[in-house]
Amino acid sequence: MPEVGPDLTLYAESSWMSPWVFHAMIALEEKQLPYKLEVVSLPMAPAARAALQSKAVIATVPALVHASGAIALSESLAISEYLDEVFPTPPLFPSGAAARARARQLLLYLRTSLHALREARPTSSVFGRPIERPMPDKARAEAAELERIALALIPEDGGPLFGAWSIADADLALALMRLVANHDASDRRITAYAVAQFDRKSVRRFVAHLPTSR
Repeated sequence: MPEVGPDLTLYAESSWMSPWVFHAMIALEEKQLPYKLEVVSLPMAPAARAALQSKAVIATVPALVHASGAIALSESLAISEYLDEVFPTPPLFPSGAAARARARQLLLYLRTSLHALREARPTSSVFGRPIERPMPDKARAEAAELERIALALIPEDGGPLFGAWSIADADLALALMRLVANHDASDRRITAYAVAQFDRKSVRRFVAHLPTSR
């Protein structure tokens, strides 16, 4: 990792299975910002939780600390939006108000929905051994809705959602890989898109931290 310049520290969880840690680390990597990495075990020890709470108010990971603690944030979307405002180049969000709003719509959907799908096809099945058992009905319905939304947004050529890569591509690809990695995806365009996104250098940098990759 390059030497620290902007005084950024990212707090991640030790299993590397959080989709929100994935989002925050991809944001930093795509910005090509040097940062320190602090890995904490969950559940956090009381002292570690109190220390993070004193900095970020909400003591969850991922958390980003900037400028020697002058600003500290948890919640992945808050982190990426902060990074985009403070370090605007290269951008994490699409240009144009309509595209940015659509990206945020998708990002919020991925955070507030798909609970049954995430339980049936956890992140560990994306980066580890696939799950062979069929999905429950609710998870299957959520997967169908995810595929419908993805096909409405993914361009015919399979490229980025909004003409140029954005952080929404990373989050959507991870959600779709819950289907692709477990052989549940029903459309080749979805598979091709998710696999192409996972071939980005930023994602490969995240994968290098996984315990199974060591």
